[in-house]
Amino acid sequence: MQINQHKFLHALCLMAACLLAGCSGGGADTPELGRVSGTITLDGKPLSSATITFEPKSGAPSVGMTDDSGHYELAYNPDTKGAVPGQHTVRISKFGEPGSPNDTVDQVPAKFNKNSKQTAEVKPGENTINFDLDSKAK
Repeated sequence: MQINQHKFLHALCLMAACLLAGCSGGGADTPELGRVSGTITLDGKPLSSATITFEPKSGAPSVGMTDDSGHYELAYNPDTKGAVPGQHTVRISKFGEPGSPNDTVDQVPAKFNKNSKQTAEVKPGENTINFDLDSKAK
């Protein structure tokens, strides 16, 4: 049985966020969070099966994964949706299907993930934060 790499990466990110957050599951240790969702496009097309990570200046990151329409919702840990309020560095990645020639190559330019300078501000309450990525822009 072959594990879907996208689901594995998403689960791995959620586990990392959970460990950093102490797996509080919404208890007294969970900080105030803002709910964050939005849509990601790359060159005008929905970016499906991508992982998005919001990294605050301090505290645990929040992660999400896009659906076929490019829509995502962030999770602070496996039991709690949202992200800590404040400024975040945003990283977006997408890898090929397992077993394909490009399954280890990020299909999103490095300027949006490992070299990301993208930021977003999360506020308490509901936040809709969309990303329209242009692979050709400098």
